[in-house]
Amino acid sequence: MTQLLDLLGGVLDRFEARPGQQVMAEAVAQALANQSDLLVEAGTGTGKTLAYLLPILASGRRAILSTATRHLQSQLVEHDIPLALRATGLQRAVAVLKGRSNYLCRQRIERAMQAVPQGAPAPQELLAIEQVARTSPHGDRAEVYGVDETHAIWPEVTSTADNCLGSACPQVEACFLLQARRRAVAADIAVVNHALLLADYAVRERWEAASLLPSAGVLVLDEAHALPDIATSFFGASLAERRFWLLVRDMRKNAPLLLDGSLRQAVLDALDDIDRRVAALYDVTRTLNHQAVLSQDVRDRLEPTAALLEGALGWLQDLLAHEEPAADPAWQKATEAVYASRGDLDRLLFARDTPGEPMVRWVEHRGRESVLVAQPIEVGPILARTLLAEPAVRIFTSATLTLSGRFDHIRDRLGLLPETTSLTVPGGFDYARQALLYVPVGVPDPFQPKREEAVAAHVEQLAIAAAGGTFALFSSFRAMRDAAERLRPRLPMTCLMQGEQGKEQLLERFVHEQPAVLFATMGFWQGIDLPQGVLRVVMLDKIPFPPPDDPLFAARSARCEADGQSSFQALSLPMAAISLRQGFGRLVRSRRHWGIVAILDGRLTSKAYGRQLLDSLPPARRAGTFAEVLEFLADRLAGEIR
Repeated sequence: MTQLLDLLGGVLDRFEARPGQQVMAEAVAQALANQSDLLVEAGTGTGKTLAYLLPILASGRRAILSTATRHLQSQLVEHDIPLALRATGLQRAVAVLKGRSNYLCRQRIERAMQAVPQGAPAPQELLAIEQVARTSPHGDRAEVYGVDETHAIWPEVTSTADNCLGSACPQVEACFLLQARRRAVAADIAVVNHALLLADYAVRERWEAASLLPSAGVLVLDEAHALPDIATSFFGASLAERRFWLLVRDMRKNAPLLLDGSLRQAVLDALDDIDRRVAALYDVTRTLNHQAVLSQDVRDRLEPTAALLEGALGWLQDLLAHEEPAADPAWQKATEAVYASRGDLDRLLFARDTPGEPMVRWVEHRGRESVLVAQPIEVGPILARTLLAEPAVRIFTSATLTLSGRFDHIRDRLGLLPETTSLTVPGGFDYARQALLYVPVGVPDPFQPKREEAVAAHVEQLAIAAAGGTFALFSSFRAMRDAAERLRPRLPMTCLMQGEQGKEQLLERFVHEQPAVLFATMGFWQGIDLPQGVLRVVMLDKIPFPPPDDPLFAARSARCEADGQSSFQALSLPMAAISLRQGFGRLVRSRRHWGIVAILDGRLTSKAYGRQLLDSLPPARRAGTFAEVLEFLADRLAGEIR
């Protein structure tokens, strides 16, 4: 393995031999030889990606590499895997595969263009999307510029499992998603993300469907700290009001074209009935608070209207089951969607939990829309019978897996056995020289008067002093928007805000339009890798404790307390510690990177638990005054670290 790593010196101009990288590579090679799973916490700067890539390539086995973010997917495909292949002189077919919603749908774009009234101009957003669909070989929506990631047009030009026509689509052979899947199945190395991987397992378990992913003898779960939370969402269920709107709209539009006589009228009447029942159900949900848990009392309020909706869906199913209404693939797909939505309604409001796997159910309000949600309280047992049951070697790795040096927490959450081999590899950075942790004195604590003004003032000071290069990250969208509105007129630099463009486009602009500041939420706290010198300040408005009113967190807390544990010590502090450690990983990526992590929360220094959190962080220099920040910046901007 030493010789394999030595090959990197032949392809990297400034190759740095890292003892931790060799230790990890040898552990991965041993896991492959023993056919055993491996947990590796590899500190930032270890070179963990190459440490697992080189032994996997040398083994000749097919592998799936799964990441938490699309950004890391791109980094693997565009940089790390080509580098490893050049170093080894090997040739391997590599493909990247994302979730369905990341690919443009040619058929739906064509229908959207046809729906534009004759003589009227098509919306600029639709024209931009249509041009990418015509010219792009991959049809990735990330290639579309100038369209807000939350724009209402995206559901019209991408497909869902409910409306994808599959093999019956007239454009199936030109389908971007199908082509990406074919490349992945044929590849020696397939790069996916956790969302896609876990969605595949969830669909296979629920519907006994075949896997859409290639078979592989090795599965790497990079950024494995994020895996349990992503799994929790995919092994649950959700039912949005919009889902019924789209279903009824499409069937109502097609029924007069595809059905005859009494059947057509019966179906239209059934759709009208469903429409009324959906409105009645979601009218009740809107009287509930955001994230209101579906306790038995709440379910008793919802069940009468939900039962009427379930009956209306069942009546429509019966109508369609006893007739042969149409061979149109879109209509057939819609009838399948009726069955799926009825099943989800039953799962959310009527079905009993699987023994030993309790679910928590609640209502969310997303803008004007209400959504019913159910998620498992603990996902470990589900992962044990799905992901961990596959005949493969699994490598779980991240810079943040342990708590107080132990893997117990992540093992339990992933469903791994206590005897699973684990390894901690320290990072290779001199944080005392490269990083400054700034916890300013005098900032009002969260929820105190004049808090927002103080946070905005510190962001302004930091961004100007660092000449841009600043991520200003917030615990809520409301706080993010408030700070951006206050500071955009005052900052003499490019001001970017999450939601105004896609994540990849915002990062590209942040790199190329310096000086710049990006206002965002915690989604930008991890999974980001920017060139040296671009990111100089990562600011967090407060300690990232999980919100206590989050239904899933509340259910887990209740279980802790029932077991005689402190939920604050067992859940809140560990989750905050892992989140805080992630920030340093965004900032210091090599021995030449440097920067400031600013946390505008005095509880880090005034509370006993704050000192626990500080002790879990890398050993950076600490500062409480802005004068110390200016001194650090002056030294670094003068070229102390090159």
